[in-house]
Amino acid sequence: MFAVFSTDCVYWLKMSILITGGAGFIGSHTAKLFAETGLDVVVFDNLSTGRREHARWGIFVEGNLTDVAMLRQVMRERKVTAVMHLAASAHVGESMARPELYFANNVTASVALLDAMRAEGVARLLFASSCSVYGESASEVLREDETAIPLSAYGESKLAVERMLPWFAQAHGLQWVALRYFNTAGAVGDLGEDITLSRRIIPRALRAALSGAETLKVYGTEFATQDGSAVRDYVHVADVARANLLGLRYLEAGGSGATVNIGGGSGTSVLEIIAAVERATGKTVPYAIQPAKPGDPGRAIADAFQAQKTLGWTAIGSDVERIVESLVNSACPAGQLEPQGLFQT
Repeated sequence: MFAVFSTDCVYWLKMSILITGGAGFIGSHTAKLFAETGLDVVVFDNLSTGRREHARWGIFVEGNLTDVAMLRQVMRERKVTAVMHLAASAHVGESMARPELYFANNVTASVALLDAMRAEGVARLLFASSCSVYGESASEVLREDETAIPLSAYGESKLAVERMLPWFAQAHGLQWVALRYFNTAGAVGDLGEDITLSRRIIPRALRAALSGAETLKVYGTEFATQDGSAVRDYVHVADVARANLLGLRYLEAGGSGATVNIGGGSGTSVLEIIAAVERATGKTVPYAIQPAKPGDPGRAIADAFQAQKTLGWTAIGSDVERIVESLVNSACPAGQLEPQGLFQT
C-alpha cells in the first residue's frame, strides 16, 4: 500500500518532489517554481530531449524510468514524498509512425514508475496528460467529461495512463491528479525551447522568420476554422508550472482523482500565430501549405472551469502576443533579433 502523509504547513516545506522529465521544457520551469516555493526538488531525466543546463534547481539524476531499482534508490535516498510525472514522448506525427515507441515510453515506463512509488511508499502523483486524449469533437470547447476518442497513438498512450490511475488508487491508495495540458508555449528567462530543434508551431515559425533560409510547413488549411488552419489553445509555460504547483497543493490537502484541463480557454489558428510572430520580429515568416497530418484535430480549446474550481487555477499570462514575445526574448540576445549561435555554419 502507498503511505499516507501529513498535510500540515510545516510538512509542506519539507516535501521532496521527484520531477520526471525535469530537464525538459515544462519540467525545467516546474523545477524552478517548485524550488523557489521551498520544496526539495529531484530532477530525473534521461536527457533524450531534456537539456542538462536547464536542470539547475535541486538535485539532478540521469536515468531511465524503466530502471525501477534506480528509481527506488533515488526515492529512498532523497526521501521523495510526491512525483510530478512529465517524462514522455510527445509528438503526434511521430507517434503515428512509431506507436511502439510511444506505448513503451509513455505507458510501460509509467507502470514502472508507479511500481517504484508503491514499493517506496510514495503516495502522490501529478500526471502530465494532454488535450490529445480528446481527438476531434463537435464541441466549441472541450470539457473533461467529454468522451475521449484519441486520433493519435500519443493521445491514446496518455489516455491509457489516465485510465490506470483510479485502479492504482483503489488497490494501493494512490492519490493522483491528471492535468490535461493544452498547447504549452513561451518561456521564462533562458528556459525557452531550442528553436533550432523544436517541433512546436511557435518555435518553428520563429525559426523560419529569423533564419532567412527556412520555410515553415503549415499542415492543413481546410479545417472548419476561421481561416482553415488548425486552431489550438496556447497556454504560457509559466501558467502550466503554476498549475503543477496548485495540483501538488490539491494532493497535499487530501484531494485525489481529479482530471482537469490546463488551457487558456481561447483558440488561435496557425495563420494567426504566423502573424503574431511577424509582429514580434518585424520579419516575414515564409510558409508553405502541406496536407493535414493524420491524428491532428482541427480545433482544440479548453474549458478551464474545472481547473478553477478544483485547483484555484486560471491562466494569467497566456495571451499569444505575450507568449511569442517571451520566446523571442529567450531565444535572442537582448536588443537583437538574431538567436545567439544559431544558424551559423
